[in-house]
Amino acid sequence: MNITDTKETLRKVAISEGARLVGVCRVEDLRDSFHFEIKQDAKRLNTAISIGVPLAAGVMDTLIDRPNMIYKAHYQQVNHTLNDIAFRIASEINQLGSDAIPIPASQILKWEPMRAHLSHREIAYQAGLGWRGRNNLLVTRKFGSQIRLVTVLTALELEVDLPTGSDCNECFACVSACPARAIAEDKHDFDLESCAAKVREFAHLNHIGQQICGLCIKACPGDR
Repeated sequence: MNITDTKETLRKVAISEGARLVGVCRVEDLRDSFHFEIKQDAKRLNTAISIGVPLAAGVMDTLIDRPNMIYKAHYQQVNHTLNDIAFRIASEINQLGSDAIPIPASQILKWEPMRAHLSHREIAYQAGLGWRGRNNLLVTRKFGSQIRLVTVLTALELEVDLPTGSDCNECFACVSACPARAIAEDKHDFDLESCAAKVREFAHLNHIGQQICGLCIKACPGDR
């Protein structure tokens, strides 16, 4: 198969497992930001496959002024689904005779400063799934920020996608929705420290036990 057909085969596998968005980018310019656990191996893995699974709109509608238990359960469920899809894609790539590393969804290795193996948001942006929103999250045209992401790094050569070139334009819904007032009109002024402090506070309320919020995500549903 050529690089276009191989990409389409993998996209169909991801969709069959529950993904709704799939994109591909190169990672040469991103490797320096990777965590040391994967940085060495990533030198031979030039391609990233970004996969998105949307959050259920009905679950998001249950949020009022803080995260709740149904959102926590759904958040975890979607992350498990993403990890299963990434594993399946990596297995398919192995069957094609190439190497791949599925990078876990939403696995924080260090909270201060916040650090993961890589930025799923940045990979998704480079792979054309959406743009960087004022809320410091990926925003997609169809699902807004109501989508979660996972990444598969691979040595397989695939046809790449390009950034969308879109932005939030005149939408400021997330600014007023943020309980930490961490979101500004200029996306470069996002206050990560205030956001992190608020999710730490939420983690101790109502037995949530996880650093999540969801309120700016609820305010950004996309076109669906």
